[in-house]
Amino acid sequence: MRRQAGSYLVAAVSKLLATLACGALFVMAVLTFIDVIGRYGFNNSIFGASELVELLMVAVVFAGFAFVTATDQHICVTFFDHLLTERAPALMRWSRFLFSLVVYALLLYILWDMALDALANARTTIVLALPIWLFPGIAAALSSLGFILFLLSYPLREDDPHG
Repeated sequence: MRRQAGSYLVAAVSKLLATLACGALFVMAVLTFIDVIGRYGFNNSIFGASELVELLMVAVVFAGFAFVTATDQHICVTFFDHLLTERAPALMRWSRFLFSLVVYALLLYILWDMALDALANARTTIVLALPIWLFPGIAAALSSLGFILFLLSYPLREDDPHG
């Protein structure tokens, strides 16, 4: 029962992340389209469009990254995997999990460090005066959510698609 509740939670949050990434991508595409039409058709682009596109790109990349990791939809290149997996499948599965966890934790450390440093410096963007910490802060928050989902979802998986 507990495994089932955890699976539903992971699935719901994963769906939310996918929706966020898709929504940000859609808004980014529409904003870019309107900006280009305005720039070349009317000699007037949308004020701050490039900064908004950058912010939306952060949401697309890091919400997508969290979703892909939590649902194990990432691209895998396996050259020697099969040799080790045949001999020690459980060891290979958990080694892969621990390696990914360490890399993910390192990414989180770097992103939070960047966000906190930018917050302490109180810098803003040039055009819209958005706080710079917003960019790594969104990346860090979405990556933290992805890290938690990865941590919760991996042990819930019945089988390892790579092993």
